[in-house]
Amino acid sequence: MEVYYTRCLIEGKPYLVAFDYGSDSIVLSKRLVEKLKLPTSFHPNQAWIKFSTEKFVKKVLCDIAPMDSSHLLLGWAWLRFKTLTPVQ
Repeated sequence: MEVYYTRCLIEGKPYLVAFDYGSDSIVLSKRLVEKLKLPTSFHPNQAWIKFSTEKFVKKVLCDIAPMDSSHLLLGWAWLRFKTLTPVQ
């Protein structure tokens, strides 16, 4: 299992993101949802999050779960959303 860690920006602040290519999950830390007071979607355990790296901006629907390893976990499933917006 290969996991790579980097930083991303969420609401202009840096957070830890893990890319786990052995996983099919897109998960957002419950603690981050509470800290940023993010609204949940139609399902109470999901939330939309917009994040950016040096190369792109992305908005994805994430499951919410308690986790300490990172603030955002992106499995290979997030690559299916091919609408990456390049950073200008």
